Amino acid sequence: MRINSIKYFYLIVLFALAASAVSAQKSTKVEILHSNFFRSDKDIGGGAQRLIGNVAFRQDSTIMKCDSAWFFSEKNMFEAFSNVHLFKEGDNTIDIKSNFLRHNGNTKMAQFRKNVVMRDTQVVLYTDSLDYDIRRDIGYYLYGARIVDSATTLTSSKGHYYNKKREIYFKDKVIVLHNKGEYEMYSDTLKYDTQTKITYFFGPTEFYNDTNYMYAEFGWYNTNNNKSFFKQNAIYNNPNQSITADSIFYDRNIKHGIAYSNVVATDTVQQVVIKGNYLEVFQNPEKVLVTDSALLIHIVDGDSLFLHADTIITEFDTSGEHRIFYAYHHTRIFKSNFQAQTDSLFFSMVDSVLQFYGSPVIWAQENQITSTFIEAFMIDEKLDHFKLYDGGLIIAMEDTAHFNQIKGVEMTGYLRNNKLYKIDVFKKSETIYFPVDKYGIFGVNKSKSTDITILLKNNKMNRIIYRQSYEGKMHPLDDLTPKQMKVRDFIWLEKQRPVEPNDVFIWFDIPKNSKKKKRRPSSTKSNHSIQKIPIH
Repeated sequence: MRINSIKYFYLIVLFALAASAVSAQKSTKVEILHSNFFRSDKDIGGGAQRLIGNVAFRQDSTIMKCDSAWFFSEKNMFEAFSNVHLFKEGDNTIDIKSNFLRHNGNTKMAQFRKNVVMRDTQVVLYTDSLDYDIRRDIGYYLYGARIVDSATTLTSSKGHYYNKKREIYFKDKVIVLHNKGEYEMYSDTLKYDTQTKITYFFGPTEFYNDTNYMYAEFGWYNTNNNKSFFKQNAIYNNPNQSITADSIFYDRNIKHGIAYSNVVATDTVQQVVIKGNYLEVFQNPEKVLVTDSALLIHIVDGDSLFLHADTIITEFDTSGEHRIFYAYHHTRIFKSNFQAQTDSLFFSMVDSVLQFYGSPVIWAQENQITSTFIEAFMIDEKLDHFKLYDGGLIIAMEDTAHFNQIKGVEMTGYLRNNKLYKIDVFKKSETIYFPVDKYGIFGVNKSKSTDITILLKNNKMNRIIYRQSYEGKMHPLDDLTPKQMKVRDFIWLEKQRPVEPNDVFIWFDIPKNSKKKKRRPSSTKSNHSIQKIPIH
């Protein structure tokens, strides 16, 4: 019995709710409030009444005025002509004017035609054909309309206006013009919030202004603060840069952009491509920061240089004329004739000097170059010479068991046509090399000197000039142990060497054979920090 009682109770509630809904939707009669002239006879088709002069109707709180009308009382509808005006008493959120109106009091649908102007507290809508659902406060147009909101004008072929939500949905050939052409948007589907002034787009959308172009298939633009968020195949272009990403946030007021996931930024002037999963762009002053799988690709003489680091930053110096590059932590480089690994790197186009910090290793063809700190000097985008500080070591393999070695406190190496041809070694110079004849290695030369100059041919030692304090001699191979044929701190890092572009993402910890304190100039300290700015 108890279960049956519960079921009976729910049925009563269900019927009550249904009855309430029917009652709420029940139509009311359209009333005539005023007319200067009234005519009604059997000759008028459909039993209509003719109203002329200062005509006014009421249905609930809705007031409708016009110059003349045909009123069909039995059908609870009328047709209004000239100076048509619809509004609601005590409600200033809707006000519609037109040349013609057909109103059905049973469905509460108002069909406005010719020179339709609809106003609410925020926007004005202009069209020649508008259907308005008075019961739900929703307007529809299918043949084009223009909406004006302070500094913004929006047009489209189709649209829905939701008065209670203060939202307008635009469909087909949507165009947004802001501040008399300051920027333009072209979209397929768009929603505009008349209160927040934010446009939301849900299909292919293009954004233009005098210098920038953006494209995406989903996102929003806030016309109040000029902030935007573009997602799905997002593209940003300016005369010098192009950025593609899964999503892009951009603040036009401060010219600051953030790109997220699968980011590719191209500098067409410098022929530089930067990739990563998080990128920030600043324009005043111009600066680009990228992290999370960051990769810089620079095209030099038809060859590409690939550089990876935890964070890559490129900006202009104080003069605003010369670009500066920073690569922070776990930096790796691959180029066909040049590879490197270092903790951090700095490069300025003012003097075209590359600075390597934190256990740097450079591989230049057959030569492995290590030091505490390395400077590489570029001329016409080619490596001209390099300097090693605080203990440099150059190694070249003669065979798998024997290595030519040059060691010194400081060194300068010179290149010609990308080949090392001369090395100056200063302060406690030391060399070990294996001379070769047609039968192979015939000995090992070990020497020490204060300063020496080494001349190379085909990347191999050809002549050694000892400047002072020479000490050394030639030894038969059998007279020395493998350890004696290597300088202190010898380390061969061929397995760590990048052999293809993707190897720059593989980091190797370099074994430490020396306990000397490493010098890091104060100029390499970074003051940069990454701030992920919330969107919307």
